[in-house]
Amino acid sequence: MQFQPSATLRSRTYIGLILAQFLAAFNDQAIHASSMFYAIHQRTLTEAQAISLMPILFYAPWAIFCTLAGYLADRYSKRDSLVFWKVAEIAITLVALAGFWVGTGLHSSYGPWIVLSTVFLMGTHSAFFVPAKYGVLPEILQPQMLSQANGILESTSFLAVILGTVCGGILSYLFRDMEYFIGMILLALAVIGAGASFLIQYMPAADPHRPFPTNLAKPLLDNLRTMLRSKPLALSVLGIAFFTFMVAFMRATIYMHGESCVPRWRESTISLVVATVALGVGLGSYLAGNFSGGKVELGLVPLGAVGMAFSAMLAGVILFWLPGLITMLILIGFFSGFYIVPLYTLLQQRAPKSSKGDLIATSNFINVTGAILASLLFFMLVSAAQMTGIAPLIEQKDNVIHGELLRWEYRHGRLSYFEVQDGPEDISKIGRPRSAEAETPDNLDDDVIEHRIDVDDDLIDVMGRGLQPASSDKPGSQVVVSTYKLRGALHYKLRPADQPLKDVYDQEQLPHYLFLSASLMTLGILYLLCRQLPDFFVRALLWLRSHGRYRLKVVGLNNLPTDGPVILATNCDRFDTCMQVVTAADRFTRFVLLESDPDERPPWLLRYLAKRTGLVALRPTGETQEAWDKALAKALKALGQGNLVGITADGSGPTPHMVELLQDLRQRTAAPILPVFCGALLPQAGPDAHPSLVRRMQVVIGHPLPEAATPEDIRQAIHRLGEWMYQQDRDGLQASTLVIPGGAPAATKG
Repeated sequence: MQFQPSATLRSRTYIGLILAQFLAAFNDQAIHASSMFYAIHQRTLTEAQAISLMPILFYAPWAIFCTLAGYLADRYSKRDSLVFWKVAEIAITLVALAGFWVGTGLHSSYGPWIVLSTVFLMGTHSAFFVPAKYGVLPEILQPQMLSQANGILESTSFLAVILGTVCGGILSYLFRDMEYFIGMILLALAVIGAGASFLIQYMPAADPHRPFPTNLAKPLLDNLRTMLRSKPLALSVLGIAFFTFMVAFMRATIYMHGESCVPRWRESTISLVVATVALGVGLGSYLAGNFSGGKVELGLVPLGAVGMAFSAMLAGVILFWLPGLITMLILIGFFSGFYIVPLYTLLQQRAPKSSKGDLIATSNFINVTGAILASLLFFMLVSAAQMTGIAPLIEQKDNVIHGELLRWEYRHGRLSYFEVQDGPEDISKIGRPRSAEAETPDNLDDDVIEHRIDVDDDLIDVMGRGLQPASSDKPGSQVVVSTYKLRGALHYKLRPADQPLKDVYDQEQLPHYLFLSASLMTLGILYLLCRQLPDFFVRALLWLRSHGRYRLKVVGLNNLPTDGPVILATNCDRFDTCMQVVTAADRFTRFVLLESDPDERPPWLLRYLAKRTGLVALRPTGETQEAWDKALAKALKALGQGNLVGITADGSGPTPHMVELLQDLRQRTAAPILPVFCGALLPQAGPDAHPSLVRRMQVVIGHPLPEAATPEDIRQAIHRLGEWMYQQDRDGLQASTLVIPGGAPAATKG
């Protein structure tokens, strides 16, 4: 039996996908965190080096393998890709287990590097798994289920990120010097995840005859051109890339804030604070999926962007009040869910069927570019703050100790104690040796301990990688120690004797400005998105107004071209139905509405914004010729810009002026005409039911009409769409083989 998309999320395939991707995301982050802590604990990397290296190892494969990942996701069944990479995950966790065993059991210096290699391998795993994961949703589910499915997918993904990040740190603490137990746990989870992937049913390949790309750059460039030509794809890719950009920028900002605090936050503390953002994203994504109903609800995007900007601004204001900061970070994540779910759904729905995996892989490449740009911008802003005095230079006292490094000790991955012989009989001891820890109560908080002694062990910096303490067969490195005082704490800097003193800056206030910058950048991207879709805020107000009153389902959206001018001939003769067609389309629509109900008064702000962005409302009688001429000019301008124009071509009966306007548009442009029907789905309400009385609305988009179609042919096409819609609703049909009049397969109700 041929595979059919499901009209419910309770299908075996969707459940298997959710379980498989949840465990994949968990292992991604658990390996990421445990590898970093392991490398620090084994002194293979300093903390700063580990924090910088981990994102590079994980995200580099997304850029390197994007073309191959897209090719494989479309050339073969996405089910095969998902299963293959879940089985490959078992092999990767075996490598991690071997690395932990070699480094811990055999005390080999190669162990940490083997473990670190698995971060790159898991990045490769994600580079191939993610295009198949997102690309398979439109194949296994009917279109009206995509928003809710994406909400659950994003929610569970970010929940897995939280658990994986936190558990990676906890496991590293619990199994210190026995890290091979971490490898065993990760291996067990990989086996369970691989088993879950076998629940996914086989579906045919999207493009089984696609040739292998001998020039790996050409598909990438072709996909970029495709995305830029298509306004819906350009909108979704730009918005998703900014989300990745903001995640990288905010993570760096939180790390800087933790580093500048006194006492400095531990890596585990920073990980927990960062995880609160993921908690918010998970909750927001789930609600966004439910709130979207049976369509791509782009009205949630501006609400999410405004919420992100406002929350980031408040986070900068209350930066040093930790409960308030955490609350704002959760809200940033929450509104990010509203922002990201519609954009991912739009990308899935509008990407060509034969190349969904390919375009999603290209989107991942753009996302990695966004993360790199975020790092570069962060570096530039920090440098600018240092040059302008926002981050003031701190005076240091150099050469307070100068001699041979005899001994050092680490605690929580950071240098906590060192001894330097600075004279024949003089040994300077800085910090707290491990032997002194026994004198400290176990239940006393580490930050309190650091304040009870004179040296804050979290504020000792190790500059350079060549320092080695003395051993039985060779002397220790020659070092110089400098000090500076910052907010009441004495800081020590240990560096090689041949290395010059480096400047130190007080960056305590800098995160305030970085959060404000994040807020302004979010408003900036919202402005750019509004250039792509000028009626964004109209859609947001329409969603707020419709929520709880009715649910809107869109059928035949794929009949609407993704670029170029199009005329939508509709039966809409009321403001509400006109706006429902506007929100059903994922492109900007200039609507010329012939209102049959002049007494209908929507909220003034909604009507004002609609007129400012795209609505031209005319009365059936009493309008001057000048008003009709202005309507024609605005419609021609919109079509000339490659946008949509909606026309009241049916309804209570178009006037001769409207028929003339439609004919003028057809004569002056080559835009195709698509019939569109908007109506209420309610057993006791007929086609003329007022929208305020119904609970379900549906917009059906038909096929392009012949160039020779007369106004009467257009009205008949609209009527046929309405008859088809009501017949489908009466019969309660849900089969995916239902056909819109004209021969196109249609999404059916869920």
